[in-house]
Amino acid sequence: MKKSILDNIDRKSGMSVPEGYFDSLPEKIMKRLPETEPFVAEPVSVWDRVKPWMYMAAMFAGIALMFKVFTWNSDNGGNMADMNDVPMELTSDEAEALFFYDNVTDYSLYEYISENY
Repeated sequence: MKKSILDNIDRKSGMSVPEGYFDSLPEKIMKRLPETEPFVAEPVSVWDRVKPWMYMAAMFAGIALMFKVFTWNSDNGGNMADMNDVPMELTSDEAEALFFYDNVTDYSLYEYISENY
């Protein structure tokens, strides 16, 4: 068994608890507390249950609207279908060079399109 440091110097801690103190402590505390009425839980309304889901739906709708506003292309009037009407006639070698090689950069695509179309 391990000895404490206080045992080595032959000294007590100086603090002691009277005999039986903790046996009667809960009753003493309960006598000092004021009398209270029992807690009655109020019913939760449907709106209180649905409110977090409504807030989350509004948040996602706001995010979707922000994406729509910030990604709207004003050059073509916001209509992305106009870009599909532009004919792009490429030979198979040109298409392979444009789309399948990793060394093609955005600037090289811009140069190619500006020179050829």
